Amino acid sequence: MKISTIYFTNSNNQTIKPEKQNKKLILKDLSNTEKIYAGLSAGGLIGLTILAIAQKKRINSLNKLTKNKQSLFNPNITQKPVEELLPYKILGLKDNKLYQNFKKSKTSFIEFLKDTKEDAKNVKDFLFSITADKQKSQEFIKEVISDPRKTIANLKILKEKIGGEKNLIEWLQAPQGYQDAYKEYIKALTSKNNLTPEDLLKLSPDWHKHYFETILNCKNNDLHFGKLPKEFEGIGDYSHFAEWINQQNYISKDPLFLEYSGKYMKVTRINNGKSGKIPYLIEFENQETTQKYILKVQQSWGCDSFYAKENLAYKSDSTFMNAQLDYYLTLNNCKNSPKFYYFDYRSNSGLYEFQEGSAVSGVENILDANKRLKDMNLLGIYYNDACSCNFIEQNGTLKVIDIGDSSFIDPLRPGAVGCNLQTPNWCGVGLPNLSMLLKD
Repeated sequence: MKISTIYFTNSNNQTIKPEKQNKKLILKDLSNTEKIYAGLSAGGLIGLTILAIAQKKRINSLNKLTKNKQSLFNPNITQKPVEELLPYKILGLKDNKLYQNFKKSKTSFIEFLKDTKEDAKNVKDFLFSITADKQKSQEFIKEVISDPRKTIANLKILKEKIGGEKNLIEWLQAPQGYQDAYKEYIKALTSKNNLTPEDLLKLSPDWHKHYFETILNCKNNDLHFGKLPKEFEGIGDYSHFAEWINQQNYISKDPLFLEYSGKYMKVTRINNGKSGKIPYLIEFENQETTQKYILKVQQSWGCDSFYAKENLAYKSDSTFMNAQLDYYLTLNNCKNSPKFYYFDYRSNSGLYEFQEGSAVSGVENILDANKRLKDMNLLGIYYNDACSCNFIEQNGTLKVIDIGDSSFIDPLRPGAVGCNLQTPNWCGVGLPNLSMLLKD
């Protein structure tokens, strides 16, 4: 609707045409009543015009919405499919036809799923049948977690074959799904004789301290894991040594020349340990070479009672939590991490390899940092404290010298109740974290 000209009439039905004078509209011979009438008429017409325009936009929007709805049912119109949550049945393996095909294939679970052309519902039934079976679930889990660097690739195969992210989440978390099977796997694993901390820490870095003590059959303060380098052989009581190092009078970056049990060393406090862990550089001098190590000692701040010390150990950036993360990365030969040697709970300390490298600049953003920590990410560790001082660069590879409160996220190693920890930064297998893993 378009308005070009407005004509008004007086009481004698004579048409009054507007005249232009100096580009202004002048209406002659109108009474006050007629002027009010004319104004109301003009306002009404303008209002009707605005209403018509709004109605046209509404109709266009409805037409567009209708076309979108029609496109869902029109094969000729490309539309992103809506993810469907498929029903499933927990069948015994003998009654699952897809499992019979798997047995005949004589291949691995993942390879079979990767190659299968079965529809998503049958695959979902197959996976629930596997995780509901006591024996086959153990075989399945052992396979899919055997190489932690393949977790993301395995998840993407499972997501595609089971019918999307919603169906994958349901299978991971539903009763008789993956998480229940994983708990049984952990129980079976830890029931074996002669189990070592290394057996657990190569699997995941999130074990409860009491669980270590149960496995190792040791008292609270006797907990330790890893292996001391040969330079520390014959040093005597290592717990006392670490505490003794921490009690010396240091001036920042001013080395002390010390002797302990006949061993001579140069010790430098690197910084004041604002996060609660003070790092010391220990250098052993001998005729051939100088061996360098980093000792990180947790400051107690007076929290020396049994429960206070334990609560401090469960702090996300404690020596105990860091030791688990770092030793897990060492046992899995991570390219982005220095070698971890030894954790001692009595002195609340961790011993590391000293890494030579160049200073790193420009790493102030956790997203940018993790882009350069690809091997660490493949192992399920995501770095959370992107300060340049926490990194060095070695032959083009970024190495983390302070793991801090990094996150461990791996839906295929979700943890077991009573065995594994879930701290605020170890978020488990919720939808946001799984989505992050499944996106490039």
